[in-house]
Amino acid sequence: MQHKEKQAVKERLDHELKDFHFTGCEKVLQKTHQNSFAEKLSSFWNKEIELPILPLVVAAVLMISTISLKDDLNNEVTSSETQREIIKIAGYSYWKDDYERAVKQHENKDEN
Repeated sequence: MQHKEKQAVKERLDHELKDFHFTGCEKVLQKTHQNSFAEKLSSFWNKEIELPILPLVVAAVLMISTISLKDDLNNEVTSSETQREIIKIAGYSYWKDDYERAVKQHENKDEN
């Protein structure tokens, strides 16, 4: 029973579609089954990529600002360290300003 119904539907469909002919078979096969490396490469480069602008710009600005702040902090540390003076007392090395500060604190404790 089912086979006869399927056969009847197929015959009706074939009868309705007999005036339609697909002529672009070669073009479709050529686009879907590329053979040469150049065609494959062309297909790869022709892909459309959508990139959201706002997140990319925000990420770029954050990266640039972080790098510039890091460089500024490194420059400040090196410039302040180059102005400091090292002194040697009893075989130990101290920063002069740290040593003077420690001596003043010790003297203030003795006065109290």
